[in-house]
Amino acid sequence: VGGADRQANVLRRVVEMSGYGKTELPEGSAIGIATTFGQSRTMPTWIGGAVQLAVDRESGAVKVDRIWLAVDCGVVVDPDGAEAQCVGAALWGLSMALHEGTAFENGQVRDVNLDTYTPLRLEDTPRVEVDFVESTEVPVGLGEPATTVIAPAIANAIEEAVGVRIRNLPITADAVLAALSD
Repeated sequence: VGGADRQANVLRRVVEMSGYGKTELPEGSAIGIATTFGQSRTMPTWIGGAVQLAVDRESGAVKVDRIWLAVDCGVVVDPDGAEAQCVGAALWGLSMALHEGTAFENGQVRDVNLDTYTPLRLEDTPRVEVDFVESTEVPVGLGEPATTVIAPAIANAIEEAVGVRIRNLPITADAVLAALSD
């Protein structure tokens, strides 16, 4: 119900929340935005996401400082649970975008333990702000939709910050350095 309008609304809302296009940031820093919807096509959850980050041109390291989410999931039945679902999903998306990825060597998974496979660590967890759109529509799912908006928002912020487009995940420091040297 109202798909395009609902998607445009969450995008407008996340632009307002984040100050996208209006916030002065240091060189090498930027806010990137993205929008998506998730779950079933007949009952989607609409998500607008923004990520503020900094890129170190010397090392290629990307540090995410803040995440904002605007969410239209119909009526929010349990606000605390809904927020927890969205924050967890966004952090999972951040972990996959910047940290996770398994390499194979000689036909075997290289990383078989967490000492070499590195998901998002607590020390790298940014502040996440979630805003739910008031709605009278049927409640829909929140398990994963906020996951999918994070990587494109990060890629858009990197392009804004340092002028290079990263198209593969995970977005490693080496990938950023390679893109900067091209």
